[in-house]
Amino acid sequence: MKKIILTVAAVLAAGVFAMPVGFTDDWDAALKKAAAEKKTVLALFTGSDWCIWCKRLEGEVLSQKAFSDEVGTTFVPVFLDFPSDKSLVPEAKQKRNKELAEKYAVRGFPTVLLLDAQGKVLAQTGYQKGGPEKYLAHVKGLVKNGPLLQKHIKPYEAKIEAAFRKLGKEVEAAAEKAGGDNKAKEAAAKAAVQKLSGATIAELTKLRGEFDAEKVPDAISDDKAELLKRLDGAIDFLTKASKGQMP
Repeated sequence: MKKIILTVAAVLAAGVFAMPVGFTDDWDAALKKAAAEKKTVLALFTGSDWCIWCKRLEGEVLSQKAFSDEVGTTFVPVFLDFPSDKSLVPEAKQKRNKELAEKYAVRGFPTVLLLDAQGKVLAQTGYQKGGPEKYLAHVKGLVKNGPLLQKHIKPYEAKIEAAFRKLGKEVEAAAEKAGGDNKAKEAAAKAAVQKLSGATIAELTKLRGEFDAEKVPDAISDDKAELLKRLDGAIDFLTKASKGQMP
């Protein structure tokens, strides 16, 4: 959701990181290995040569020995790269990665999907602070609590994303209707955000009240708190945008 609110939290940066130790870029082989070894697939969708948060995840977690030594005991890690420099990924794998991103509705980078051997998503995450040990505990917890997250958290996340997609389409339509050059379209989009944000703010505020009242098991109480925090950030973002205080 944060990526949808802030669009793309990425800045062009020098360098590119290679596939982390212990990962494979062969999707089908990863699923077969997960089935044979009764493990969970950890699929990293990344932009290795342009995405700043991908680089941070790689530097702080994936490249650390504490992560590479341990991750294979529970997971089969898969590296799905979407670099700006297309020469970094063979054409066949570019096509395969794109198909997978579309299949799993990946909308931002880095996205980390945790899947069973049949390719069913158990949980989803992305960049997290704290280093390799904390990240491993985080993804293991997501797998363990996957059913609870699907029941209590995911429905609200889906409603929040839907609200932002609706607003985004309305703003895009207003910009296209205005016509003119890019500067004119940008001005029309900003005006549309100011005009249309009120309805989305009201919808998110209602959702927040419903979610705050949702009783969740202690195992996912931190996940509930995190989503409430993100909701508050979303409402604050749109409130400022409705007043013309665009980031």
